[in-house]
Amino acid sequence: MVARAAGRLWSGVTEATGIATSFVPILCYHSISDEPYAVSPARFAAQMRWLRRHRYRSVGLDEVVAPEQPDGGRRVVITFDDGLADLERNALPTLVACGLRATIFFPPDLAGRTVWYSPETRGFVPDPQRGAKRLEFMSWEQADRMVAAGMSFQSHGWTHARLSALDYGEVVAELANSRHALEDRFGAPVRFLSYPFGDFDAPVQQAAAALGYAAAVTTVCGLHQCCCDPYALRRVAPNPTDDLCAFAFKLSPAAAWYYRWARAQEST
Repeated sequence: MVARAAGRLWSGVTEATGIATSFVPILCYHSISDEPYAVSPARFAAQMRWLRRHRYRSVGLDEVVAPEQPDGGRRVVITFDDGLADLERNALPTLVACGLRATIFFPPDLAGRTVWYSPETRGFVPDPQRGAKRLEFMSWEQADRMVAAGMSFQSHGWTHARLSALDYGEVVAELANSRHALEDRFGAPVRFLSYPFGDFDAPVQQAAAALGYAAAVTTVCGLHQCCCDPYALRRVAPNPTDDLCAFAFKLSPAAAWYYRWARAQEST
């Protein structure tokens, strides 16, 4: 109830004024579809229209991690993990219509493939199992259409492997192969990484830095500030049941304070 009230307040304040904060929300989406675990296309469209109406400017990660002074205004980074096929069908038209750009973290080895994800094991399984979710990754042709519309593709590893379970040489191969494949395909630099499954440790961060990645995003909840560790950037994830009040709350300063308090409680 408090979060919804904070969301309504932030929504009203941002619509009526030009107020901005030092926090930059990095939104984290996966599937945009009518599947039970996904954000529906209608809900996603409402959220993107909210951003446009409240004068948020969608930016790339390069702008929020660069040392230069920002040019002010409200900024948001829109990211998608995995690069599922439904993004091109269900998210791209909305992004284009709203004048927004997004970053897709994509594992090249899975382009055009269908895999099964088990919430029970928190990993991929070779065939349909009880409770497993079917994931259809976009083809290279779909990715080309997204790039042509102004979207950016960045690294999500080569095979979407759980990086902390690999030895250092395997981590380097995962990150280097992904980067080279995406740069060769799209002719644009790949400087950012999303850790597959949100899984990382210090050696993985060190490998990313050694390979020249400028920053990496996690699935840890929080809003970005300039003092954040560039290899452990926090994001906020709209969920399938969020209404616009809940969505607005996740972009507000109140959310940044709440996530800080929640992390402090977990550490005690």
